[in-house]
Amino acid sequence: MRHFQTLGLLAIVSIALGSLRGDNSEQVIAKVPFDVHKAKGRAGGGGTPTILYNGGPVLNQANVPIYVIYYGTGIGTGFPPTTENIINSFLEGLGGTPEFNVNTTYCDTNTTTCPGSGTSISGLLAYPIDLSHLFLDPGSQGASIGSNAIPRILQNAIKPTGSLPADNGAIYVLITAPTVKVSGFCTSFCAYHTRSTGIISGHTIHYALAPEPGSKCTACDGNFAFGQSTTPNGDPGADEVVDSLEHELSETVTDPDLNAWFTSNGSENGDLCNYNYGDFNSLPKTTNTGASYNAHWNGFYYLIQLIWKNGPPPQGCAATP
Repeated sequence: MRHFQTLGLLAIVSIALGSLRGDNSEQVIAKVPFDVHKAKGRAGGGGTPTILYNGGPVLNQANVPIYVIYYGTGIGTGFPPTTENIINSFLEGLGGTPEFNVNTTYCDTNTTTCPGSGTSISGLLAYPIDLSHLFLDPGSQGASIGSNAIPRILQNAIKPTGSLPADNGAIYVLITAPTVKVSGFCTSFCAYHTRSTGIISGHTIHYALAPEPGSKCTACDGNFAFGQSTTPNGDPGADEVVDSLEHELSETVTDPDLNAWFTSNGSENGDLCNYNYGDFNSLPKTTNTGASYNAHWNGFYYLIQLIWKNGPPPQGCAATP
């Protein structure tokens, strides 16, 4: 959701997040809770929307690096014991999957025939689970954070202060522990992505915020949205985060500087399929929790939304490119 273009949701997101520090053009693109999404809708107007290229860059290098910052590891009980393993395993295996390869239908050219024109997004991500791609922040900005704290957390994690490299072509993922209170989370947004030139001098930092809610925010979870009382891996927080990351990472590679691919009313390719998992009633269920899922790799089950597929109209939500 592009809150600077979608006026109906502008107040919802801007009141919760305030003004992010950094360059003046920085804007927040947010995934909203299910009740807000259901009430407002995502496509706008009537008929089937068409996603459009607006001239900006995409992240189309061979492997887009992912760097993860876990914030709040030293606040209270920090993260549940299963959370980091589920999220890390999801991110390690996401690149190159059919679900993420829907993004390969986008390129840096105004066309509905990517690949074939311009340079398409590769669909590949680089996330080895090692300390070169991970940063643990025990709680440098405290247990209650607002929008002004987010850039400072990122700045602390990236060199020269932290250990992560400054990379214009990477995506930095900030995940906060359920013991951390994030202003606006769950009531106004589930996750968001943006970019800033004000975090590290001389660099454009593309990042996504995905708070880990524990069991406190069922409004952001797909299983709960469809009436289930459990999630695929039995960790409601981690299971919600991976769904939000499918949304935010897809939007970041296709619209990193907020000027590339979106519809005439500002919806990005994750927005158009928010809480769309295919035919939910036909999805398989895990044997351990009985929750519905639609993806499976690295030993875990995931319920992740579909992504809007670029192509000749009629376009639509898809699980494969």
